[in-house]
Amino acid sequence: MIEKILTADGSPTFFSQKYGEPFHSISAGAFLEATEKFIKPTKIVEKSKTREVKILDICFGLGFNSLMAIHTAKKENRNAKLLILSFEKEIEVIKYSYFTNWKELNYLKPIFRNLLLNRKYEQEFLTLNHADNYLKIKIFIGDGRKILQKIHTKYIESFDAVFHDPFSPKVNPELWSYDFFKLVSSMTIRNGIIATYSCASPIRKALHMANFGVKEGVALGRKSKSTVGIKGGETTPHLKEKFQTVITTVPFRDPLLKDPPNLIKNRRQTCIQLLKHD
Repeated sequence: MIEKILTADGSPTFFSQKYGEPFHSISAGAFLEATEKFIKPTKIVEKSKTREVKILDICFGLGFNSLMAIHTAKKENRNAKLLILSFEKEIEVIKYSYFTNWKELNYLKPIFRNLLLNRKYEQEFLTLNHADNYLKIKIFIGDGRKILQKIHTKYIESFDAVFHDPFSPKVNPELWSYDFFKLVSSMTIRNGIIATYSCASPIRKALHMANFGVKEGVALGRKSKSTVGIKGGETTPHLKEKFQTVITTVPFRDPLLKDPPNLIKNRRQTCIQLLKHD
């Protein structure tokens, strides 16, 4: 069950009763958050001026990160080419979004209409598809871990940008583990950029361990800064020192990418207790 709410910039979002969290920052605004925390850090506009940009949008949700990527790239270069691969657990979320007022993004609704109408099956998963001369989108419906395990070999070192936007680590740890980021890293090109709203040290350490050079992003609607990682880059020295000296930076582990959330969280806590004992 989800309910619609308005964010600070007037853009809509929804509140998930299942996870007990909104899909976007209410204090910052859904559209502003998409732009500042995902589009700008991954340099979508700059890259789209010279070549096709390939985006892995982790947790499509209402689709605002992808929509803002399309909107901002096209505003700078109407011939910009984008390829977007994503997944979403519940197709109903995408349907809810379609029937919401997107304000200045309403002109992009035909894309959602095509996605919802053009359904196929791939690797046993339902997919939603859109394709034209400048834009290709494929959304897998189902569990993200299972989907990426099935398809990642097809997309080894393919993506220029990764939008990592699940619900928070405390309620959705299965998409924040080192093992999941390692899989994502294998799908990212060298110097490709991952952006996420989380500032948590265990998440930053997991990205660092997965071969992303980690640095702080922007603070928007909150005091803490978001996180940006560059594949094969250097992690900011003060963050690297923290990873090496602070026990509580231990990341989530999910070696087989199939453990339930409570087990993933308990495994991390047990590891921290053992390290403190030592």
